[in-house]
Amino acid sequence: MPRRRTTDALTLRGRAFVAVGVALVVCGILLGFRDITRAGVLVAGLPVLVLVLSRTQHVAMTTRRDVAPAVVPVDEPGDVQLFITNPGTRTTPIMMAEEQLDYALGDRPRFVIPRMGAGVSHQLHYRVRCSVRGRHQLGPLGLRIKDPFELTIRHAIVPGVGELIVLPKVVPLLATRIIGGLGSEGSVPHMIALHGEDDVSVREYRDGDDLRRIHWPATARTGDLMVRQEERPATRRAVLLLDNRAQCEGEPRPAASFEWAVTAAASILALVIPSGVAARLALDGRVLGDATRDALRLDDALIELAVADTSDSPTLVPSIEAAAEAAAGGALCVAVVCPLPDHEADLLSRVRPPGSAGIALVQELPGLSAEAAGATAARLRDRGWGTVVVPVGMGVAEAWSSVETAAAGVR
Repeated sequence: MPRRRTTDALTLRGRAFVAVGVALVVCGILLGFRDITRAGVLVAGLPVLVLVLSRTQHVAMTTRRDVAPAVVPVDEPGDVQLFITNPGTRTTPIMMAEEQLDYALGDRPRFVIPRMGAGVSHQLHYRVRCSVRGRHQLGPLGLRIKDPFELTIRHAIVPGVGELIVLPKVVPLLATRIIGGLGSEGSVPHMIALHGEDDVSVREYRDGDDLRRIHWPATARTGDLMVRQEERPATRRAVLLLDNRAQCEGEPRPAASFEWAVTAAASILALVIPSGVAARLALDGRVLGDATRDALRLDDALIELAVADTSDSPTLVPSIEAAAEAAAGGALCVAVVCPLPDHEADLLSRVRPPGSAGIALVQELPGLSAEAAGATAARLRDRGWGTVVVPVGMGVAEAWSSVETAAAGVR
């Protein structure tokens, strides 16, 4: 059984008993009254005796927490069932309990736990509500035990904690023409490279092929009869890159900037994933999503964003390379970034495959000039991206509403 941290101390009443007892002893000695001295020893010794006896008694308690639901949206309540069990062989005294919580979860709930016999369990309930995304710890449980005379108090910590995940805020966004285009019926050719890049959409003639589909330039070049390849429905895919650097361009990144980026990423994924788009999330140098289906469930994406934190890495290159690999073959590319060095902005611009759309939300930071974000946005715009510079204080919905105009400018 895990060790429990306990501390024992005298209460105000206990310290008063000691002080009075010492005073009586001193007065009895000075005045020569032995009875007063004996009374003083009794009064001063009683709290000390109770304190020694309390240290010899061990309160063995165990806890278990059931959280329903274990994952909640921001500002939504979660109900916690706390089960306390006495696995020992003695009856416990009446105890005061206080559940230790993160400050973001509000006030710490307090309870009175009645006497519990051996093997008896007691159930408590409390509710938490949090306006800060993240993984929040519930517990451990703190106990306060007083003796019958209330001369001493024991503080004990019962090991065992629970967990509550608070999802990031999701802002409703309007579907732009680019996002709507992902859900339309489109077609792309089978990419089967036979004789170089010029011939990636042709194949050899087979019996029964329509003669009207013969590709005469490829036939003349290869000497074999070649036909245009069959077309198939386009795969609707999207890759979102989230910049989680703790420092951008050598300047510390404010926490509010990263929270804005997380909210923007969560809102964009909540827009594209329900429409049937196979989305991937590039974060912290890795790509999140089901490798077999090449898709990311919205619930999983929001949980990943709920626990996302800033990285000490000064470069975004690992995440950019991961996003490029996920976007290979064609995908809508969305980047939520801070100002980037020129070489990283150029590397990011190549994440967007030819023929695919790219959207970049470039945040301005208080420690950097507005020109830094503008320079990153300009480099991406020159390479076919639709870019929006996000000033400090702009809302996510307002920034997203500018995407359509920005994307139309690069068509």
